[in-house]
Amino acid sequence: MSDPDPTRPTRPAPDSAPDPLVSVVIPTRGRPELLGETLASIVGQDYAGPLEILVVHDREEPDPGLARFSAPGREVRVLANTRTGGLCGARNTGVLASAGAFLASCDDDDRWHPAKVRLQVGRLLADPDLLAVGTGIRLLMGPDRTVEWPARQPVVPYERLLVNRVKELHSSTLMMRRSAFAKAGLYDEALPHGYGEDYDWLLRAGRVGSVGAVQEILADIRKDVPSWFRDRSRNTAAALEYLLEKHPDLRGRRRGHARVLGQIAYARAAAGERRHAARLAARALGRYPAAPHAWLALAAAGPGLEPGRMLAAARRLGRGLS
Repeated sequence: MSDPDPTRPTRPAPDSAPDPLVSVVIPTRGRPELLGETLASIVGQDYAGPLEILVVHDREEPDPGLARFSAPGREVRVLANTRTGGLCGARNTGVLASAGAFLASCDDDDRWHPAKVRLQVGRLLADPDLLAVGTGIRLLMGPDRTVEWPARQPVVPYERLLVNRVKELHSSTLMMRRSAFAKAGLYDEALPHGYGEDYDWLLRAGRVGSVGAVQEILADIRKDVPSWFRDRSRNTAAALEYLLEKHPDLRGRRRGHARVLGQIAYARAAAGERRHAARLAARALGRYPAAPHAWLALAAAGPGLEPGRMLAAARRLGRGLS
């Protein structure tokens, strides 16, 4: 049986209204305290219109008590992931259950600044060509350590997406038109381990429409808490290899191809596959000699260096390896 059409919600909400309904989808698993902070930041938006906030529990029992975070015009609904287990299925469960003219995604450990929804809705209403918009971000690296990352461009060209992951288009910043899912499709539930699901979706959206950003910093992204993908290097490598096959345009851009090859090489080195990592890193450097991930992978593949320490150092600089 085919998926329900996500552009036809049970309670239609036109995007031509001055303050249209916005649906917020939050996949969650095992982070009740952080989730509470996330919900409080969303309920506290200064947007004049209504929000429906869908918390999708993935592979855990739903917590109906989260409805206590609701406020007038800010309904919190609690759902179970009814699709493929993992991040992609949880996001799709929320998208298909939502009714908003616009949909926003947020991870269960991040926070929004009060003006985020208002400014993004204003941007989407002002520019009907945009399918999705992100925002500038503030990276929370640990006690008293933050990195400010304003969005660099109001419109992000597809070419930049091929070369760069574009931090301001983070899964916790994105707001999308409902029609974007009809054009780009839902999140890919075949993606191994769900790693990079937002990047995969953005590449598809960038091929069929415009993607942009509100340049102001409007979201706090936690880098100081455990990630479901951390220390799962083989999962990361498998997902990146899948993306490289799925998006042949990446192979057609020397710098973009080298970036992904270098990331795979680093993940393989972190998994102990040092010879394989060195070969992949050499391929990446053959494509683009300045590829930083490839050089890091070569260093990690050598003796005496611990990949985890290198990754921690990159995170402290606010760069990471994405």
